[in-house]
Amino acid sequence: MNALSEFWNLILESNTFNFIILVVLFVIVAQKLNIADAVSKLKDEIVNAIENSKLAKENALKHYNDAKSKIEHIEDEISEKLSLANKQADNAAESIAEATARKIKQIEENVKKVSEAEGKTLIAELTGNTARESIDLARKYVKSRLKNEPDLHNRYIEESIDELDKVKI
Repeated sequence: MNALSEFWNLILESNTFNFIILVVLFVIVAQKLNIADAVSKLKDEIVNAIENSKLAKENALKHYNDAKSKIEHIEDEISEKLSLANKQADNAAESIAEATARKIKQIEENVKKVSEAEGKTLIAELTGNTARESIDLARKYVKSRLKNEPDLHNRYIEESIDELDKVKI
């Protein structure tokens, strides 16, 4: 039995036996922990992260190229917009100038009409004033002549009666 005990001590002290026990324990633990699935999941997550990074990189590159192409033509677009704005400003200025010219012409015509109407009113007023003054002057003249020559008074009365006789009713 001593031999069996020595053999058993030899096996327990041997590295190969210890290695086999270690491997068996690892296999049991691996099965319990399901390391293969965890490693597979981790691998899949890493692959997905890499793919997502590649897509993000492609999208960023696409956005960069789009922005770059837009910026390349921005000076032309600005020049075109400024040119269009200048044309619109010129057209607006021209239409304002035309409208102003029409208004000025209309105002001048209205001033001319009002001036002519006022002139006619003034002429009529002056004519009326002149006529009143003439009548007043004639009255004064007639009165002074009648005062200086009393026989004219009778002669005017007779002429007035003769004129009334000529009127037929």
